[in-house]
Amino acid sequence: MKVFDSTNTDVYFNLAMEEYLFKNNRDSAYLLLWKNDNSIVLGKHQNIFEEINLKAVEQAGIPVARRNTGGGTVFHDVNNLNYSFISNQGDAFADYDQFLGPVIAALNKMGIPATKRRTSDIAIGEQKISGSAQTVKKGRVLHHGTLLYDSDLSLLKNLLKTSAGKITSKSVKSVRSDVTNIKKHLTDQTMSLETFKNKFLVTLFPDGVEKVSLTEQDIEAVEALVNEKYSRWEWNYGQSPKFSFEKAAAILNMKGREIHLTVKLEINKGSIAKGEVSVDGLENTELIEILTGVRYGYNEILHHLEGSEFAKDNELMADCLTDCFI
Repeated sequence: MKVFDSTNTDVYFNLAMEEYLFKNNRDSAYLLLWKNDNSIVLGKHQNIFEEINLKAVEQAGIPVARRNTGGGTVFHDVNNLNYSFISNQGDAFADYDQFLGPVIAALNKMGIPATKRRTSDIAIGEQKISGSAQTVKKGRVLHHGTLLYDSDLSLLKNLLKTSAGKITSKSVKSVRSDVTNIKKHLTDQTMSLETFKNKFLVTLFPDGVEKVSLTEQDIEAVEALVNEKYSRWEWNYGQSPKFSFEKAAAILNMKGREIHLTVKLEINKGSIAKGEVSVDGLENTELIEILTGVRYGYNEILHHLEGSEFAKDNELMADCLTDCFI
């Protein structure tokens, strides 16, 4: 077993590194340890617009990243430790216990009362501390998971709070769970994540492991993969399955008059393909003409509605009008 301990906290780099090592380093089994700055990571087959508080994520400047495995959407920050196992497997998916078992055993030896819950989760009591997913390619398996150590759970809940509108799609949906931090259950409440990580690694492999690093050539290849795939809107947002969005909303104009909007949109490849809008019960074609072809996102819609004749004529704040479409 060889261990990569990434010091890079960029979510796009770490996901690209994981894919690069999975596809190219076939000489041994690997364990990757990594953490990210604030970011949202969703499963390969998910609709990101169905999973997050789009306005909050964009206003906070939180990057969104799509991974190569299934499963649900998760929030990462620098107090969440991620692990990835890469090993030979054949062409079938591995039993999750093959990887979860050693992780749970190590946590238990560290005094953490962790148990398996459902197929791919680890919990303390009824509260989740870890979710995992995996993929298989050319006889190799990639199994990765999270370990919530001391994450900002209030931020997590806010960013993963979905729209008040109705979204209909055939995407894979996240299963929402009550979560807790590992640190809360430790005797030593002063333990840093770095100390926890080192103790976890020693407990997991008491006989030691070989620590390895990326070469300059590896880093160049990983950065190319970041630019070609992981940092691109087309992968992270545009890859979302097509869906429909419906919302009825009442907003006040600058004179305090209430205006009622009913919005129906069809989103394909992350952009507004077509739709219908009614204002106070009457069809409005101007707004749909403005937004057709626009990438579906709070800032993009706001940009196109700012200064519109509709907003001016009805004395509406563009941000309040934008909220009707998200």
